[in-house]
Amino acid sequence: MRYKHDHTSLLAAFLAFIREQRLIEKGETTLLAVSAGVDSVVMSALFYQAQLPFALAHCHFGLRGVASDQDEAFVHQLAQQYGVKLYTQSFDTIAYAQKNALSIQMAARELRYQWFEELCVKHLVDKIATAHHGNDNLETLLLNLTRGTGIAGLHGILPRQGRVIRPLLFADKARLLHYAQSEQLAWQEDASNAQNSYARNFIRNKVVPLLQTINPNLTATSRLTMERLGQVEAVFQEQVVAMRQQILHRHGAQYYLAIQQIQDKPWAPVVLAALLKPFGFSFVQLSGLLRCSPQPGKMVASTHYQLYVDRSVWIITPHTQRSQRFYTIATAASQVLATQDYKLQMRVIPRVQYTLIPDGSVAALDLALLRFPLTIRKWQRGDFFYPLGMQQRKKLSDFLVDCKVPRPLKERIDVMFSGGELVWVMGYRIDDRFKITHTTKTVYEVQLIARADAA
Repeated sequence: MRYKHDHTSLLAAFLAFIREQRLIEKGETTLLAVSAGVDSVVMSALFYQAQLPFALAHCHFGLRGVASDQDEAFVHQLAQQYGVKLYTQSFDTIAYAQKNALSIQMAARELRYQWFEELCVKHLVDKIATAHHGNDNLETLLLNLTRGTGIAGLHGILPRQGRVIRPLLFADKARLLHYAQSEQLAWQEDASNAQNSYARNFIRNKVVPLLQTINPNLTATSRLTMERLGQVEAVFQEQVVAMRQQILHRHGAQYYLAIQQIQDKPWAPVVLAALLKPFGFSFVQLSGLLRCSPQPGKMVASTHYQLYVDRSVWIITPHTQRSQRFYTIATAASQVLATQDYKLQMRVIPRVQYTLIPDGSVAALDLALLRFPLTIRKWQRGDFFYPLGMQQRKKLSDFLVDCKVPRPLKERIDVMFSGGELVWVMGYRIDDRFKITHTTKTVYEVQLIARADAA
């Protein structure tokens, strides 16, 4: 394909794309990620010709020996040519990859973007520009399809994500190369781009050329397809947000999903994957639960959460390591006990001024029957008490079964003791022996307040 008058046409297209996508506002300074390859060299030239304020940033990953040193020296010359600031940083990429169990490519990506963000904060830079172009976008789409993806993986690389912008996505590689040659720009060739050991290089060098025999305009048509898919995703995400407000509710550290409202819908798995993405559950896990639902007791786990299938809801709880928790209330006084998991508010009130609240999260106890200090710990098998309204003792484990308390919530239940006797199953029931009666003179009220941020 021939590009006539490419100096003016590419620059005009570049500025039009920035305006359309609102990538740079007037007066903003952009940090250009420059590798010394042709793509970032063209991006630098366009910024310079457009008279947009910019600085250069170059990463030395230490992966290509002398070639990496030559790239850094080249970028120094480029910065001098344009009279702009240059920031450079060397990384031990291999050590970082090994320490964090990452591929070399992912390690380099993390190191690069972490440093770019630091530069922006330190030097008050507004945007970070990378030189991704239309071919990169096509390769990303094909990689995502090959590995498996949801709808978010079909829109390719976005023009803007936070402060990161990609102002060359409108152009394909051939157009950028033609511009560089016509402008007689110098750049460094990265020999590793020709190696097919990396998945992206294999897509670029082997797969795309084959697909272009079917459709020579593959890069352009794929861009239009990804734009349309991006718009579909925007509509989808709006609906997900609306549905999240309807069926996902938080109580303390737990989340309750009213699964009955959508479990029979054919689109339920993909919507659930989007709804529960913040918790780290996969599409495969959620599809499996839907197939076996409604079978109470099923459970799956992500890195930080577990999901439990109850009778009418799914319960999501954070993983917790609270088995050794132990608290004391030393004296009979109005006070507050704040723990990492909840808050207890204690009040001492004359009986004649007290109105009983029938709520499991409030324990109204006869102060005269209590022995201080009170102690609080996680419930254990073998614990027993006399549930309010009963004259016979009951195993706490049987009581929780009768109350149909889901398994993950059982692990979070604490009990209060006085003089070795169980006084209150916190959040559920007090012991009948410590209830207030007509002979009670002073009420010791304890209110359990779940912390929204408890984990």
